[in-house]
Amino acid sequence: MGKRARDPDDCSPHGKRRRLTPSSSSKTSPEDVSSLRQLQDLLAFNQDAGPNAKQRFISFKRFLESIAYGDDAALQSSQRAVLLQFLDPQPAANADRQHPDASDLFKAWSFATQSNNESLYSTITAVLALLLKTISHHVDFQAAGRHLCDLFLEKDHLKLIERGLSAEKSKDHVISPCLRLLTQLVSFDGGYAAKRVYRNKDVTLKRLDTFLNLRPDSQEADSRSRPKIPVRIVALQYLFANLRLQDHMIKTEILAHAKLSRSLFQDIKEDPPSVIHETLQVVLDDVLKDKKIPQRAKGRLFTDQVLSSIATLYSYSNSTDSKDSEDDQRKQDIPDLAHAFLLSLCTTPQYGVLHSAGGQHSGMGNRTEEFTFAIESSEKRQESVSSSKRMYKGAAVRNSTLSTFLQTLRPYASIPQRDLTLAVFQAAPELISDYFYKKKAFSFEPKLTATWLGFAAFLLSTIRLPFPKPTTSPGGTALEPPATFDTIENILPLPLSSKVVSRCLNQNITMIKFFVIKIVTAAFDRFAQTIRYFRSKAVSNRVHLIRSWDMAASELIEEFSQRCPDMNHVITVFRSCSAQDSLLRESSARLLSLYYHHLPQVALEQKFDASVTLSAVFDEVSLNDPRSMKPSVESMVLTHLLNISRCSPDIRWWQKSEHDQLSLFGKGLRLCTRFDQDARSRPLETLLQSALGEAVSSGAAHKNCLLAFLLRSLVRSERTRLSEDANRVLSSSPSRQNYFLRAPISRERSPSQGRSWSCDREEVYTACNDSEWQPSDALFGFLDNCLIRLTKKTVKYDQDLLRLRAEIKQTAVPDEDNAVGDLLMVILEQWPFIQRSSAIPDAENISHWLTRFLLVVARNGGDLEFIDCVRSKIESLTMLQQCLGWFKKAPDGHFIEGINFQVAEPPSEEAPTMGTLVDQQIHGETDAKEEWQPPTPPASEGEDHPALGKWKQLGIEEAIVEGAIGELILCLCSQYADIRRQAMMELRKCMKALQTSQYSEREAVYLLVGEVVETCKSSIGDTALAGFAGVMAAECCLVLSDPLHTLYAKVNRFLNKGPAWKIDKLPSSWVEQIVMRLPSVDEDYYKEIEWLLKVLTEGLRTPADMELYRRSHILERLLCLLASPSLPPRQQEMVIALLYRYSYAGGSTTLITRCSLLSWIPCYLASGHISEEQTTALGRLVERCKADCDGERVYEWSSGKLCNVPERKREGVNA
Repeated sequence: MGKRARDPDDCSPHGKRRRLTPSSSSKTSPEDVSSLRQLQDLLAFNQDAGPNAKQRFISFKRFLESIAYGDDAALQSSQRAVLLQFLDPQPAANADRQHPDASDLFKAWSFATQSNNESLYSTITAVLALLLKTISHHVDFQAAGRHLCDLFLEKDHLKLIERGLSAEKSKDHVISPCLRLLTQLVSFDGGYAAKRVYRNKDVTLKRLDTFLNLRPDSQEADSRSRPKIPVRIVALQYLFANLRLQDHMIKTEILAHAKLSRSLFQDIKEDPPSVIHETLQVVLDDVLKDKKIPQRAKGRLFTDQVLSSIATLYSYSNSTDSKDSEDDQRKQDIPDLAHAFLLSLCTTPQYGVLHSAGGQHSGMGNRTEEFTFAIESSEKRQESVSSSKRMYKGAAVRNSTLSTFLQTLRPYASIPQRDLTLAVFQAAPELISDYFYKKKAFSFEPKLTATWLGFAAFLLSTIRLPFPKPTTSPGGTALEPPATFDTIENILPLPLSSKVVSRCLNQNITMIKFFVIKIVTAAFDRFAQTIRYFRSKAVSNRVHLIRSWDMAASELIEEFSQRCPDMNHVITVFRSCSAQDSLLRESSARLLSLYYHHLPQVALEQKFDASVTLSAVFDEVSLNDPRSMKPSVESMVLTHLLNISRCSPDIRWWQKSEHDQLSLFGKGLRLCTRFDQDARSRPLETLLQSALGEAVSSGAAHKNCLLAFLLRSLVRSERTRLSEDANRVLSSSPSRQNYFLRAPISRERSPSQGRSWSCDREEVYTACNDSEWQPSDALFGFLDNCLIRLTKKTVKYDQDLLRLRAEIKQTAVPDEDNAVGDLLMVILEQWPFIQRSSAIPDAENISHWLTRFLLVVARNGGDLEFIDCVRSKIESLTMLQQCLGWFKKAPDGHFIEGINFQVAEPPSEEAPTMGTLVDQQIHGETDAKEEWQPPTPPASEGEDHPALGKWKQLGIEEAIVEGAIGELILCLCSQYADIRRQAMMELRKCMKALQTSQYSEREAVYLLVGEVVETCKSSIGDTALAGFAGVMAAECCLVLSDPLHTLYAKVNRFLNKGPAWKIDKLPSSWVEQIVMRLPSVDEDYYKEIEWLLKVLTEGLRTPADMELYRRSHILERLLCLLASPSLPPRQQEMVIALLYRYSYAGGSTTLITRCSLLSWIPCYLASGHISEEQTTALGRLVERCKADCDGERVYEWSSGKLCNVPERKREGVNA
């Protein structure tokens, strides 16, 4: 074939014709779109995969960006109209179908995939994602947008998305647009296509966990090129869209992917602050707080590895550097945000991570059988303890995820991590022992480093956690006690072994000793709380549970005494404290007091002499002026030592060394006077009263009275407020022949009072209230010497007192009134010696005090004749003229400026009668006041008894709590036999209802009702149930409905005694259980008294009830209770109301003859510690008894000597 000839028109040097293909230099700039035709032409499909095709889509992208982000509102409106016409899925009928529409976009997208043009494919995918994002903000595009979503979810188009998601991990420019497109599909129109997107999860969720792990390389991150959004962040946005918009079932399935959840939080520390904030917020709001998602699904999301990854955010602020101040602020907020997230996640059971342990410790399982056998012998108890230890080592806690996670935290180095750990311990107490058992990498060996101090602070905070709330089993019964080993680990964790703690206490570093003492002190407090909890649980109505809880408490005490450090080490620390170590001294003193209080058997075995230490502290506190001194560390040390002295029997109160001028009691007395009897001196006063009571063999009332007189005479002013104890003692002193009888002192002498001491109260103040006078050291030495002699030779001075009273022809008083007199006998003996051995100012100071002491005694009811005799003897023994003036009687018969010792005629030997004492003290003082109204008689029984059917209208639990069951029981006390029979039938029906109910206290109430039925079944047709038994049963029913009631334990013990009650012994049994026994709770004694008085009053309605009380000797015991000075006023009023109720029931004669009420009331009024209202009430009671009694019976009983019987009743007797 011949060669083709050259074209003559070709001017090029080459003969071949150039290929007519567009070159790279032929690229056009992006085109602006302003009309529909221009947009249609721009997006018209052609099989062109070159740069022009990509440029056309870039122009479309600019068009969409101007709509989404532009500033010109008019231009945006016109462009939206053009785009809406282009995307309209239902064009007009006459529209030109030759022009392209939205379907051409998908054709171009498919062509790019078929031609393997990744650049064009990624551009079109990004433009489609931007298209959905742009139209999603405008309602006009809703129909068009939904049509687009439907097109995207067609099978062919899903394959196009799958093509991009299947690209290599390095091709993030292909993967990211696909993820953005899926994100917009899920988010469009509030999740219109979200479910269909997830339905194709084989495509839409393909390799999502892989994409979450795609992070930019370090070289790429350090480059200064245009920053690109990492694939991980785009994938997170897609995942967040699903978590926000999918329903709970789909979210549960998404969370079930373990790889997905792990990739979500893996290396979260490397994410930007905004991404971290959004991640935690989405998970919290859309997963954890979604109540429809099961807790188990939430828990599967957070493994221990995930929690550890989130915990790395605690150090996020130091991980990266940034020049953006706003970014720096976000970084600083990330640790706080992560802490709040973990705190809420790990302590809220609804979030699925925390599982309820079903009890306060991990050993709260069903151990009934173990303890039932363990109570039979001590050997089996030890086997139970050892088996619990073995069982604990192999046991798995319920919160295994949290257990593993806590091991990764560093609570000793980070305060937020410590707070998180403590919060988890408080929410799941079972993890405390598990944590320290597994935490073997760190020991508590003493070394003063930052790590050791942090660990010590963490241990202290752990022990100080609030005590877990009591829990019950699902059936409502009390749980069995936990294993002893598990309980002791919550009190003294495993690192705090006795050996390690003792080694810490023997260190020479003060900081180590201080921390360890604080830790052991907190352990004692936690131990006391646990023992109180165990004791309260021992009130169960099941015998084997009572024994198991008691046994667990005994085991815990024994184990704690072995685990806590030897007390000798604490004593050594206390004695070695210098003056600068005041805090350590106070802490060690408090710990010693806790040993004496909680472990007395351990403390009393040690040789700790608190007398020397207490004496030194008395001297240190006395150096300063206590009245101007605020409570300091030394005062706290003094308080702890006083607590020790109260428990220790070896305190030497009456001994003093060669270097001491005062004994320990004398120093305490001096310190009390320097405090002027304010609140700080009350514990010391109580202790001094106890010491004086043990040393002096007189009665308790006047030993306390003696101390109160001493304190009142030693303070500078008698107007100074005494402590409550001293005032109570002075106001409750018993009356014996007008000795110490508290009565107002009048200037006028009453003829009926006989021998009296007439004085003016202000003149007494003039003599005693010398503001310049203060007790000297010589006075305290003299008084201390007298008290020591009194304690050693009490019998001798008792005899001296009897001889002195014989000289003035006074009848000897009982021993309980001799304390003040014995001290005066010692003063008379020592007065001559003190004048010779003391300086004149000291002797004059002692004389001044002695005058004050005599005046205080006289002013508080002292026998004036006896006091005048003592004064005369002191005057005769006084040798110094400076002292003589204090005791010498003036010519006008006055003593100390207007105090008259003039003696009148001797008193009458007749006992005070109701006409003199009651009329003077009752009617004379109450006439001007509002008239007192006596208690009303009990209401009579009505004809209607709604209680028979009331309980059926309520639920069984509500009927018990509201008292309907109690009212039904009271129907057994009715006077009508038919009512009693109906009540018996209803009670049997109630018992059947209790058996099938789910009420937590159903067993105890069933037992109570059953015992009532068993008691009444044989006699209910003939006689009514005693009123006391019915009221007591009704009140016990209310007690059983409240396990926190103070009588809950005693009621349960009462019900366990037998199936039937002995009615004759029932009142006396309850009086003995409440009045004569210790209360279940120490401070609730008077609450139990009030409950008993209420039952006794309501149960006394008929003469039969009165006779039951008479046979049970109830009144005698209650009158003794009323005479108690410490009985509160409310209980006193209730006793008086009961006496009235007794008279209403026909017991007036019994009150006069059997209880000697007419003779008892004057003695009670003479005590002086009752109010005016009570005095009026007793006076009216006497009048009622005299008017209502059997005059003939009273006249015969008194052999005609009782003149208080109405005349109309005595006339028949005399006739």
